[in-house]
This record gives sequence, structure tokens and C-alpha cells, in this order.
Amino acid sequence: MRSPRALTLLACGTAALAALPALAQSVPPDSAKTDEAGTLSTQAPPGIRPAKSQGRPAEAMPGGRPGPAGLPQNIRWTEDWSKKPEADAPLLEKIKHIPIAGDDVYLTLGGEARIYYTDWHRSSLGLRANDNNDPVQSRLRLLADLHVGENLRAYLELGDNREFGEQFATPPNRDKADIYQAFIDVTVPLGKAGKITFRPGRFEMPLGNGKLAGVREGLNMRFTYQGLRATYILPGKLSVDVFAVKPVQIKPGTFDDGPNHAQDFHGIYISAPNRIAGFGTDLYWYEMKRDRATLTAGVGKDDRNNWGGRLWKRGPHWDLDLEGTYQSGTFIDKDIRAYGAMFEGGYTFDAPMKPRLGLRTNYFSGDKDLTDGKMGTFVPAAARLPLISEAAFFSFSNLMDIYPSVTVKPTPAITVMAGPDFLWRARKGDGVYIGPSGSSFAPYGSSRSIGTDLNLEASWQATDRLAFRLWETYFAASDSFQANGGKNGNYFGLMANYRF
Repeated sequence: MRSPRALTLLACGTAALAALPALAQSVPPDSAKTDEAGTLSTQAPPGIRPAKSQGRPAEAMPGGRPGPAGLPQNIRWTEDWSKKPEADAPLLEKIKHIPIAGDDVYLTLGGEARIYYTDWHRSSLGLRANDNNDPVQSRLRLLADLHVGENLRAYLELGDNREFGEQFATPPNRDKADIYQAFIDVTVPLGKAGKITFRPGRFEMPLGNGKLAGVREGLNMRFTYQGLRATYILPGKLSVDVFAVKPVQIKPGTFDDGPNHAQDFHGIYISAPNRIAGFGTDLYWYEMKRDRATLTAGVGKDDRNNWGGRLWKRGPHWDLDLEGTYQSGTFIDKDIRAYGAMFEGGYTFDAPMKPRLGLRTNYFSGDKDLTDGKMGTFVPAAARLPLISEAAFFSFSNLMDIYPSVTVKPTPAITVMAGPDFLWRARKGDGVYIGPSGSSFAPYGSSRSIGTDLNLEASWQATDRLAFRLWETYFAASDSFQANGGKNGNYFGLMANYRF
């Protein structure tokens, strides 16, 4: 990490925002208070509107507020099992709080078992031949979380990840028994007001709404990082998150994962709610350095700074999330000048099945001229590709889309969302980027229209611990995309997930 630069930003951000009121968030703000339990929302990745109201969402940061007591969370280290179970509680409840030395020193045990069937027809939409694939993923996790008072914690999570029946392998789905997360939290109280938590080790690290730096839930192995993270929290006012990490390099063997020394990720993320007209406000800078990146313009070293801000708000009816980011740096010998803008919002009606009308639109810049010595193609640090669809046909580079949607809840435990997502190239001078690899179709001069994703998503939270999800995306390619080698495609996914 370039520590002087990050520390300067930390000092400036803290000075600018410390005097402002309210509670910092790294996930969407609170729902209206309801009588519903929070189970379904605990399964939602950061930045995704939960299937069921939750008045107290977890903060996915070291020392952040945990989720509702006694409920499994999507980010497991945000769970709250501080309450000792009753003497006659079932075994799966007793292992969540095992007293060691009084109630303040306790051990939590848990795990996860997930099966995910996926079926892609033309997963690369014609970019490569023989690209049908229908694997079954299996994800297993075992975790131990030791709390020693309020200020010391040790967390260990082991994972085993397999893929069966695949036509071609997806590396993040294949990783035999390995250390998935392992870290220590040391919290230093700062008077009656704030606290700072230091987290060295290996960990998941979603930032903000998780769109540009997310968790990659669709594959067995989420994004994990190894290094140091430090978070200052002033309850009711501010959070400042500083990190210097390397992405974990996934290898298919047993206990062979380690930091990827060809990449480096460091920066600062500042968050405070109710800053502007009741909106939460995030500001951030981070740098992702890759020794090797692939774009239409070439293959080589990519050093990319991201400067961004976000406004967000969520009430009983309206929810809004607006984010903009600018990228500078160098790709090979080209100066980077790229940007992205993301909007997501909706209105939920007080009516049977709680219908919500939603709109999502994104713009991620492309390169207008591959020969001018400048690079305009936007590349995210660790994208949540299901921002476009669970099919993940497209990356964020050189892409713009408009996605109107309708969401209904036939029962409190079931949520169904559907809508068309209209997709275009941002620039004709750049290609259509397929998946996260950076591979793309060659640029072409005809229409910028790529096609339309027709999306259906359904989730059922059967119990506090057991959930099922279904996805269907049919991609209808535009005439211009087909004329330049693109094809129609289809994706179907069915997942069963059990957390204890």
C-alpha cells in the first residue's frame, strides 16, 4: 500500500465528515420497521434489496454492527450469537454459543452446504466454440468464531469446493479443502465515542453496495483477500475503512491457496448516512494493480485508480442508490481515462404481494479510438457480475443498460422478480466484453445495440437456515451483434443453500 497517500486521504476524510450525524452503513440503509422477521434479508448479498424487510442490516466491515441476533447472514462474520441459548435448545443452536469463560468469552461453530446447478447455452455468446456448459457446483464450509470480550476475536473458515459434470472447468468452482477465511480482529476503544478495529489475515471484503468490489456469490469461491484492513467507526456518524491486501489466488489442490503477488489492492472507503437531504454518502479511492490484464486494446500491466462517490437512501416505499466513479492510471503505455455511473431505484406499494416497480441503469465507458494512446475502457476491481444478470454473460467494460423490473412477494417467504434488460455498447470503437476474463468481440461500426436479457428470478426462504433460488435469463442478440459473430444464449440456475 502507498501508506502516505492512504493516510492523507484518511485524515482528510475523517476531518471533513466527523462532525456529521447518523449511523454509517456499508449496505443499504434500514427498512421501515415492520412485524416481519429478518430471515430473508439476511441471505441477500451487500447492495441487493432483501426479499423481506430487515430493520437492522449488518455492516460488512470489521467492528461493524452485526445482523439481527440469532439469524444466519450472507457474510458469516456479521452474525450475532452473543446471547446464550436456553438449556433445552437444539444442538444446532447450542453450538452457536459455547461458553468458555463466562458469557463474554464464547465460541461459535457453524457451516454451509450449497448445491448449485447451472446450465449455459452459448455461455460466451459465440465468442468461442463449444461453449455450452451444465455443471453442478458443491460448496461446503465449516467455521469457528472465538469472541474474547468485546475487543478481541479470532475467526476461521474452512472450505471445500467441487464441480461435477462440466464441459469445461470454471477455476473459482474448484478448490479442495483449504483455508477460506482466517483473521483476527483487535478493537481499540477511543473514549466513549468511537473505536478502531484492526483485521490482519484472509477475509471477504465487499465495499459499499458491492457492485464494483463485491463477493462473487455465483461461483463456489467468493472473492477473498489477504492483508490488513483497519476500520474506524464513530457510532451514529461515520466509518472510515483503510485496506492493503492482495487477492487470494485459487489453486485446485488442498491447502495450497495464497496471495496473488501479481495483483495489489489498497485504498480507503468513507461512509456516513443522512449527509445530503437524508441520503447516505460514500466517498472512496482505491487502486488495483494487475501485472496482466486483457482488453481489446491489448494485454499487459494495468494500474488503475478509482475515485468515486455514492448517494443512497431507503424508506418504507422508495429506495434509491446512485454511484459514480472515475478511473485514472495506465494500461501498458496508455493513460487511463474511464468512468462508470450506476443508478438503482424503486417504489414498493402497500398492496397485496408488496409489488415493487424498479429501474436499474448503468453506463461503463469504452474506448473510442484504440490507436490514440489513451484508454477509455472501464474495468472494475472485483465486479458483482450479476449486476447485469446471474448469467454473467457480460462484464462491465464498454457497456450500458436499462433494466425495468417488477418484484412481487406471493408470501413473506417467496420473492419473484422479472424484467427485460436492454444492452448497448458505450462506444463503437470498442468491443463487446464477455464474462470477467477481458475477452471481447472485435469492434464494429454498425449499431451499438447488443441485445436484450429477459430475466426471471425467484427465491424461497424455506426456514431460517434453508433457502432456494432460481434464475432464468434468455439473451436475444441484436441484428448488428449477430452480424458480427454474436449469438443468442440462455442460462438456467437452481440453488439450494443450507447455513447453520
